[in-house]
Amino acid sequence: MAEVYRHSDALDIWPANTPSSLEDICIIYFLDHIFKFLEKTDDSYRLKQGITFPQGLSDKLLAKLVTHTKHLQDTDDNVFGIFNNRATTSLTELPLRYTAVSSDQLSYLCLHPLREIDIAYCSEIKGKFVKCINQAHRTLRVLQLGGYDQFERMEFLLEGDDQYSTPSEQGDGARSLSQSAIFVLPNLRSLSIRDINAFRPIDGVYIENVPLIDRVIRPLKSLTHLDLCDCHLEKKTLEEIGDLDLPNLMSLSMCDVLNGCETALDNLCRLTTLRHLDVSQGDDTTMFLPVQYPKPTDRLQAIIASMPNLRSLDISGTNLAGYAPVQKTSHRLEAKSKEEDPSDEDVGLPGSDGRQFNFLGLLNCADNASHRKNIPAQKVTGDFSEEQILLAVHVYRDKPNLLTRGFNYLFNRFRFETVKTHCLALEGILSGMERNKHDKHVQISGSASLFYIVKGCKKDRITHTQKRRVIGCLLDAMERHMAEHTMMRNGCLTLCHFNIPYEVLYCYNRLVRILLQMLRRDYNDDFLLRIGIFLLNSLACQVEGEHKQILGQTGVVEIMSNIIKLKVENRICDEILEVCWSTLWNVTDETETNCVKFMEQGGMYLFLDCFKMFPDKEELLRNMMGLMGNIAEVQKLRKDLMNKEYVTVFTNFLESTKDGIEVSYNAAGVLSHLLSDQEEEWTIESPSRQEVISRIVQAIKRWPLDSKRNINYRSFGPILHLVKCYQSHASQYWAVWALCNLTQVYPDKYCQLLKDEGGLELLEIVTRDPRPIDAIKQLAEQVITFINNRNCLPPCENVDDVEMNGDIENGNQ
Repeated sequence: MAEVYRHSDALDIWPANTPSSLEDICIIYFLDHIFKFLEKTDDSYRLKQGITFPQGLSDKLLAKLVTHTKHLQDTDDNVFGIFNNRATTSLTELPLRYTAVSSDQLSYLCLHPLREIDIAYCSEIKGKFVKCINQAHRTLRVLQLGGYDQFERMEFLLEGDDQYSTPSEQGDGARSLSQSAIFVLPNLRSLSIRDINAFRPIDGVYIENVPLIDRVIRPLKSLTHLDLCDCHLEKKTLEEIGDLDLPNLMSLSMCDVLNGCETALDNLCRLTTLRHLDVSQGDDTTMFLPVQYPKPTDRLQAIIASMPNLRSLDISGTNLAGYAPVQKTSHRLEAKSKEEDPSDEDVGLPGSDGRQFNFLGLLNCADNASHRKNIPAQKVTGDFSEEQILLAVHVYRDKPNLLTRGFNYLFNRFRFETVKTHCLALEGILSGMERNKHDKHVQISGSASLFYIVKGCKKDRITHTQKRRVIGCLLDAMERHMAEHTMMRNGCLTLCHFNIPYEVLYCYNRLVRILLQMLRRDYNDDFLLRIGIFLLNSLACQVEGEHKQILGQTGVVEIMSNIIKLKVENRICDEILEVCWSTLWNVTDETETNCVKFMEQGGMYLFLDCFKMFPDKEELLRNMMGLMGNIAEVQKLRKDLMNKEYVTVFTNFLESTKDGIEVSYNAAGVLSHLLSDQEEEWTIESPSRQEVISRIVQAIKRWPLDSKRNINYRSFGPILHLVKCYQSHASQYWAVWALCNLTQVYPDKYCQLLKDEGGLELLEIVTRDPRPIDAIKQLAEQVITFINNRNCLPPCENVDDVEMNGDIENGNQ
């Protein structure tokens, strides 16, 4: 029977945003450090001696492995082996959809006392998985198969098995191939076979060579629920479904199966025990038009009459709901009495013969059936109301074509009307996207509505757990459907509304890899290029060295450099070029390996080319000089900067007034680091070392001490190094001025940081040392007095919300 989803009228009830249970925390810790608890075997891993998981915990562990890690997604690095030993683990469920489980691994897993198995869309199952499943014949109740030619190959998987040999090999009295049962599962209650195609040849043979009805379904006499969603079968097989002879069958789902086959629909009337029947149609073979059956009212009436227990019926995407009767016009003035014939009332479902249903599926039915009054059902799917749409989203989570239509209606409601129950919408979208990762239409349509929830008026009520599910769904979709620009656009725009980088630190590596892969593919897509770089730049901000190294190792420096080269070649200075330099500035911050990568990519040539081509672009120059400051902090790279042309550019920038003091300040910082080395390291004659020192001092004297800054320091380490540079008073002057400016303009942020890193002690030494010039000592004393006269609060970093301009897209409107 169809799941009955309860819509909360006028209430949007959200789960409590509470911490995870201790058990869940321990499981996540185990998964995050899983290889510390495992030993390598020839083909997988096993638990170290002494580690045991009881039955309930084993099921939870496997479920978390499937949904929260990549350890079961890759054939080269999976950990299925930890469940091979039933003495240390005990499973009752195998929720392995979309994993890389192989038939060999499945043979061990099926030795557990399993009640449920889901191996739909498992691409690596290519061996004799039938034998594996039959091992669980005593306990198995629920089985889900299909996808990736899995079921179609069953004939060839059975070749060579004596049990399934041909009649000629076994003699006249042997069972024929069409009569032998493939699955020996006497206690199986629910069977789902999805996405098989009888019209696609597998190894040169069609699926009809494995009689679906005779060898797979009919022998399962205990079946109560059968789901054949999206199975494309020949007419002969469709007609045989009415002759299943399954005495306990209560639920039959044939969504996207009949495709208008009249005789198959009529034959279903023989299944008199059904309580739920689904003959809906959602695929786009009819160009989104409902499937047309002749005499729809008569056919529906025959179905209902033949199934006395039927209380749940889905006829979405068809004309079986009939057509609304023409309103009768009455010219009498008196009111109708209650005793008059009720047939005068409009009938919401012609052919229902007064039957009242618990559930009716009327999404995309002919003549807007879901808009009618007097529909004889407690729950109805359709597009008339928010309740109908959300019910469709929840009920159709395993029916991708109908789910996509439900998502489309929900998207339009978010965009043009008001959705009241955001939490129910969110849970329905996430469930549908998680269950249909392979379907690009589901992912695109679902992500379009996620965008409106994540940025909507109730975004603050989204729990920590829900946020992680949203991020996980988006990354799964972007990873699987990289070629779909609409999917990438929706994913990036939605991710922009999270608090980056903090809310994505748990999946930092994966997100970086996906964004870089996207940028490598889409140099010519201006919007994806812009938003991808924006996200990478956000990921490079406010993170420590480990994460910056990850950015460098995955290729951010190379990608940014290549994009800059293309912009220079095309003589284009735009936001993309500016953010590329900003990203490089952030990525190289106190990260020597990334500075080296930049220089290896010909970074200084890029610097000169951009400067010569766009000398008046203030934002660009500020970002470029900020990056140069990071390069200059790496001592072994300073010799590469000691070039007459480079130093001349840096020195001339000292007089710049572009972007306030930023360009001049950054130029002084670069030169200050060059001057901090021994005098003999200054290997160029012009400009001379003394000339540069003099011009730095003059520049600093021009800067207003209360200047607002467009910079963010996580550490004062490089500046404090220059505070101790007594051999170059210009370098020391720049460093002390920087500390004075930052602590006075942004005291909440930088006073405590300076104290924590020992800056006050260094400045005290400067004030007592005879070598610094008076201007340096005065600034040092000013910093010390200012900090001592105020109560410093712990630093707090506020990341301003930045909205990436762009419209969300729904690819299936």
